[in-house]
Amino acid sequence: MIRFVFAVLCLFAAAPAHASDDDHDDDRKDRAGLNAAIERGEILSLSEILKRVTPKLEGRIVEIEFEYEDGRPIYEIYVLRKDGRRLEFEIDAQTARILDLKDED
Repeated sequence: MIRFVFAVLCLFAAAPAHASDDDHDDDRKDRAGLNAAIERGEILSLSEILKRVTPKLEGRIVEIEFEYEDGRPIYEIYVLRKDGRRLEFEIDAQTARILDLKDED
């Protein structure tokens, strides 16, 4: 009985680690898809986006995310301003145009 309980506990302990591996696989696939889209010229690279928009942000970049919103590729750039405000800029990944600005405070 003790061996059975131990075996079950080992299975439950391994389950979260396995789930994390799946998450990492998804992240790798997402990055591969993003890199492929950049290589095909469908979207701009992050370095190109930053070159174009950083002068307009007026603050320190603290976080960057990439996602699709309604089928549109978007870079979300979070900026910390000198006054302590945190802003979220939504940037079109195809044109580097600022689509939206949200005050996170």
